[in-house]
Amino acid sequence: MIRTTLGLLVGAVAAALVLFGCGHVALALQPLPSDADMQSLQAITRYLHAAPAKATACLVAGAGLAALVGGWMAALIARPHRGGVALAIGAALTVTVLVIATLVPQPEWMPVLAMLLPIPLALCAWRLATPRMEM
Repeated sequence: MIRTTLGLLVGAVAAALVLFGCGHVALALQPLPSDADMQSLQAITRYLHAAPAKATACLVAGAGLAALVGGWMAALIARPHRGGVALAIGAALTVTVLVIATLVPQPEWMPVLAMLLPIPLALCAWRLATPRMEM
C-alpha cells in the first residue's frame, strides 16, 4: 500500500516535470510576444494558433512522454501494482488533456493526438518496468 501510494506520487511529480520541460522547449522554439499576458485565455489561444507546428507538436509529445516517464517511475516503485499505477498516471494525463482542451481553444489536432498518446505509452512504461523474470 505504501509503495503504491509512493509510486503514484513520484510518477505524478515526474510526469508534471516532463510536461513542464516540454512546455519550456515549446517556448524556446516559439517565444512569447513581449506584450503577452498569459493570464487570459485569448492570449493563450492566440499563442497556440500562431505557434509553428514543431512547438505545438512538442506540447503534444509532452503528454505522451510524461505518461511514459511518469508511468515507468510509478511502476518501478509500486512493484505489486505496476500496471495499475502506470495506467493511473496515463489516465490522469488523459483527463488533464481533456480539461485543457475544454478550457483553451486550440488547433483541433492537438487534443485529439494528445488524448491518444498517454494510455498506450503508460502501458509501454508498465512493460518496461516489469523485470524479464516476471513475464
